[in-house]
Amino acid sequence: MRVRVLGSAAGGAFPQWNCGCDNCRAVRAGRPGFLPRTEDSLVVSGDGTRYVLVNAAPSVGEQLRRTRELWPRDVRSTPIGAIVLTNGDLDHTLGLFSLRESQPLAIYATRTVREGLERNAILKTLARFPGHTVFRDLVLGEETTIADAGGAPLGLTMKAVPAPGKRALHLEGSTEPSAEDNVALAFSTPANARLVYAATYGKIGEFLREAEGAGAAFFDGTFYSEHEMASRGCGEKPAASMAHLPVSEALAALEAVRCGRKIFTHVNNTNPMLDPESAAAREVRSRGFEIAYDGMEIDL
Repeated sequence: MRVRVLGSAAGGAFPQWNCGCDNCRAVRAGRPGFLPRTEDSLVVSGDGTRYVLVNAAPSVGEQLRRTRELWPRDVRSTPIGAIVLTNGDLDHTLGLFSLRESQPLAIYATRTVREGLERNAILKTLARFPGHTVFRDLVLGEETTIADAGGAPLGLTMKAVPAPGKRALHLEGSTEPSAEDNVALAFSTPANARLVYAATYGKIGEFLREAEGAGAAFFDGTFYSEHEMASRGCGEKPAASMAHLPVSEALAALEAVRCGRKIFTHVNNTNPMLDPESAAAREVRSRGFEIAYDGMEIDL
């Protein structure tokens, strides 16, 4: 299994366009160790040729341009055979608008997420011709063989499990909250390589069991502490109100998971872990964790 991190930041990317916090100033100034990051996304491949895109970030065009293995191999083609959405957040769906150029798309999401997209303009924009977009529902707890829009298997299976959180802000109030609002994904190959992607959650859940024995697992690295934004002068909302379990509170539970590599992603611009010399960054590294960065490569 080949994994490539396309984006590793939370919404707003890093630096965030309207933020002048210490971290954002440092990355703009080019301080050593501070790396620009786009919104969280990655690709997974079972054969190194055909890829599955996890989440379509607003920066997906930039992400694809800088990733050579995702460039077209013919006049009109793409190595990306399918797209999987972990939730309906704008930071995970807006990139679909950039992928609409008459390329057949297979999109996997829970029924709740799909129905949310059907209530706005996204799916209508993607339906340029009959069969342009093939939507396939993810059923929680069921193994799914991932296939492209034409039905050809891509060499990966996937299971979606609930990741306790909250629904996308633009969908709040439209329907009742559901376990399908936000999911973690467990990918596997016929050779038993396994990857778990749990990039956003408000508390520890079933995804932790899926991570046991995996070759690598990605976890929610949005905030390091509960009142991080207030301490940086960037707002008053605590992490819990945005359904993110701070890294400092999750470390003990995640440390007990037995898997190959443990990686924090979806890192907010206020997170002290973005400074590689900070106490927070040193703490997570000393306990066996990594911090994702754009372009990170993993072979399992």
